Amino acid sequence: MNVIIFGPPLAGKGTQSKKIIQDFGLTHLSTGDVLRAEKAQKTELGIKAAEYSSKGLLVPDHLTAQIVERFYHNHKNEKGILFDGYPRNTIQAEHLLQVIAEGGETIDKVIFLKVPKEELLKRAIKRAEAENRADDKDSSIVLTRIDEFQNGTIPAIQHIRASGTTVVEIDGNQSIDAIYKTINTHLK
Repeated sequence: MNVIIFGPPLAGKGTQSKKIIQDFGLTHLSTGDVLRAEKAQKTELGIKAAEYSSKGLLVPDHLTAQIVERFYHNHKNEKGILFDGYPRNTIQAEHLLQVIAEGGETIDKVIFLKVPKEELLKRAIKRAEAENRADDKDSSIVLTRIDEFQNGTIPAIQHIRASGTTVVEIDGNQSIDAIYKTINTHLK
């Protein structure tokens, strides 16, 4: 089973991902974690990615796609993969759908946690205080991340939906348990 979980920053993807992985035995693909591992292992792709991130730039789509593709091929024979927040745009979505189709598989479900912007800003303030996260302290940075999601990732979700994949939209403003109950029902 291959599942994508989407949501704007602070929607609760990480919290729900942990529960999905535990209950369904999926392999977790967080592009940030995979990129950090590639950099730490000093792979060719990791070195190239580090050139961008060391300058504060996003790793280009073609490099991210190669890293995700390698991860997919290394883990496709397991129970399935939970793509956490990936793909981030339509180019990445097209590539992911192609790679999975070539492997004879599909994306089984997309989970989309929807949370209003005002609530996301409140959560950012709480997380900044609780975890001392500088990126959450500045509301302009949080708003930029939310806008990136709206402008890049929403079209990717629409592209995946147009491919025939079921997108389950969930009100992410509920309790953690209520959200997971809905997710669990759709993944069984």
